[in-house]
Amino acid sequence: MNKATFNQTYLPLRQVIFMVCVALLTDQEVANDITQDVYLRLWEQRDELDNVQSPQAYAVRIARNRCLDHLKSAGERLRTSGKEAETALALQIDNSADPHSTLVAKSGEERLAHWVEQLREPQKSIFSLRHYEMLSNQETAERLGLQETTVRSTLSRLRKEVRALFEKD
Repeated sequence: MNKATFNQTYLPLRQVIFMVCVALLTDQEVANDITQDVYLRLWEQRDELDNVQSPQAYAVRIARNRCLDHLKSAGERLRTSGKEAETALALQIDNSADPHSTLVAKSGEERLAHWVEQLREPQKSIFSLRHYEMLSNQETAERLGLQETTVRSTLSRLRKEVRALFEKD
């Protein structure tokens, strides 16, 4: 893949990759670093990228794997919902060397879970499918019987709300 095609295909995915990282990690700086790592890896593999059928899915998969590697190495836990969140939080509390970090993570997770619970349908389903189940916009639209443009615009508004929610601190 040449530079122009790479730039046209993968550079517009930066926000998607970053949001995947932010959804999985508790630190936006680390999410930004991992986003950069994803682009480095994509660039190093550019000769093989012509064979990739879904560039967004491929880039998101790399981002997700990089985040999971980071979480494993740092001893952190994935942001999850429901019973998994309680289990992950319990493990994090048990294994945490820094009580303040544990409290901040718990507070952020609780705030996000509360915010998601307050959403109306279909916003709640769109956000959950996209960020917890890691479905693409197209898969989310198909599952909910919506237009992909509706999913995209809804996610854009919801992400702005999430940013505002966490910037209040």
